[in-house]
Amino acid sequence: MENLQTNYPNLNKVIGFIEELSPFQKKSVQKYLNSANKRYFDFAESVVKRMLPIVKESGDEAFKKIAETYLWYTKTIRVEEMYFQKNGSYRYNEFDTVYDKVYGRDDYMNNYVVGLGMTQIFWPNHWDIFQFFLDEFLPTVKEGEFGAELGVGHGLFHSEFLKACPKMRSKLLDISPSSLQTTLKMIKETGLDPNRATPIKCDVQKDNPLEDHSLDALLMGEIIEHIQDGARVMAEMSKKMKPTGRCYFSTAANSPAEDHILLFKTVDEIRTFIKKAGWKINKEHLGTLNGLSVEESEKGNHNINYAAVLSV
Repeated sequence: MENLQTNYPNLNKVIGFIEELSPFQKKSVQKYLNSANKRYFDFAESVVKRMLPIVKESGDEAFKKIAETYLWYTKTIRVEEMYFQKNGSYRYNEFDTVYDKVYGRDDYMNNYVVGLGMTQIFWPNHWDIFQFFLDEFLPTVKEGEFGAELGVGHGLFHSEFLKACPKMRSKLLDISPSSLQTTLKMIKETGLDPNRATPIKCDVQKDNPLEDHSLDALLMGEIIEHIQDGARVMAEMSKKMKPTGRCYFSTAANSPAEDHILLFKTVDEIRTFIKKAGWKINKEHLGTLNGLSVEESEKGNHNINYAAVLSV
């Protein structure tokens, strides 16, 4: 394993607080770090550095806040996993309910985006997805000029998107003001001009501000499962693409969270959903947990991560 204290001091501090606060997570994180490579450590260090200005604390308290928020987020997921295994369904199926409990609360969302962002480096399945995004999607849109992201979250994906595409101007679509502001901060902390991205607070289920056939690139990562009428939105978004445009799309089957509404049970359900909405699948990534096969995960209602590069 890399010398964290010397080469990755910011990551090392966050890990130190995680280990202090949670013996269980200490074992999980250390097991993962023992098999990680330099690319992972370089990226993980950059994520922590970019997260620090987003939390309100300073000094060591900022590192502790990041660790506490990550641990809080993992606990919320565990609660929903237990509900799902018992009931076979997600807790909520109406968007208005989720908005009241999650997206409409700035205090909640400030923690949500930090906790979710840290899963990109502490959950192996999320790091695998991010590598797919970097390696398989970004090269297909690097010369593009007009892009958008639906559901920007913590802004890590959008920051890497703008970094890889120097000509790109983009629109940020999200119902949460907190997510929009976090993404603009993340773009700035990545060393980019945040004015390249235009934030738009909107609910695309009611109003889609994008013009038809306007996009060279579209990001829809981990968003469709949050939308009550996902099929209609997915179909509408296909109309926003140029014929040569590409979309990064990701979702998951059997993946409970407090704000997940649309439930997929199998990979074939996801593929059928995509194709019925007018999209073509160019490349895809499938990820499971604990070494299970896709078939075993489907049969046991276990998490399957799905990511793809799409075109119309």
